[in-house]
Amino acid sequence: MQLIRRLNHILNQPNGKRQESVLTIGNFDGAHLGHAQIINKITEIAHEKNMLATILTFEPHPILLFKPDLARDFRLTSLAQKLKIFRDKKIDRAIIIPFNRDFSELSAKDFIKKILVDALNVKYLVIGYDFIFGKNREGNLQLLEEESKRYGFNIINIAALKKDADIYSSSLIRNYIKNGKIKEANQALGANFAIEGIVNNGKKLGRTIGFSTANIKAKPHIIKPKFGVYQVRANIAGINYNAIMNFGLKPTFSSVLEPLYEVHIFDFNHDIYGQKIRVELIDFIREEKKFGSLDDLKQQIAIDVELVLSR
Repeated sequence: MQLIRRLNHILNQPNGKRQESVLTIGNFDGAHLGHAQIINKITEIAHEKNMLATILTFEPHPILLFKPDLARDFRLTSLAQKLKIFRDKKIDRAIIIPFNRDFSELSAKDFIKKILVDALNVKYLVIGYDFIFGKNREGNLQLLEEESKRYGFNIINIAALKKDADIYSSSLIRNYIKNGKIKEANQALGANFAIEGIVNNGKKLGRTIGFSTANIKAKPHIIKPKFGVYQVRANIAGINYNAIMNFGLKPTFSSVLEPLYEVHIFDFNHDIYGQKIRVELIDFIREEKKFGSLDDLKQQIAIDVELVLSR
């Protein structure tokens, strides 16, 4: 997959060398099943028409500019996670536009002319049911249809994907995760919700009760799940391990200031401090709680582990 971080890279090419593209535009946070409909459509058309399957996305997420107070604990996926999903789905080209104040002031018509037509030579634009763009969110399906006739490209509007009365959306999945509904979140994502990070050298308190853990600090921009115990799968250097995880403030050990992911990997006894770990959340087991003694905590952890191992 070709990765482009500046549109000037394309604009500086002669018009004749700008390959025709099948394009979609959006944040694609989580790249959930609703997004997958759109992504699959652009790859399908691109393959049929011998064009470039192209995704135009933004970094940082626009919420950081427009609603910075809501940007913390917000994103379902980091940029790296999102790009990996794009690669796995056989996207030819991902374009990352720095989302800043200047870009947000670009009118909808200028966006169509300068970016879609001049830079990307779009021939098919695939959009979701709620696509809005341009300064003051003035761009919509009606404007796109008018301008597509002027510039000679096609619009394909993908209907919302629903489960019962709910539309699959990033907002719905965020709500699931915050409320411990991990199975529902994973179903809507089409994959397990995952956090990634570097294993930190903690206080090794878990060893004192017989359950050593790999500790990961929560990233401020990634959504945090409900405090509690989870059945998880840990991936280290490409190998998957069954595991159990506590996420929270460790109240029994006199609470920490920032929430921490503590992953106990079954049948594992290797030094992985400083290594990257990916942890997929599979199911919510119970809420985090403060125990009256370490013995009570140890007993409950043994029960939790037995429950996960029996599944």
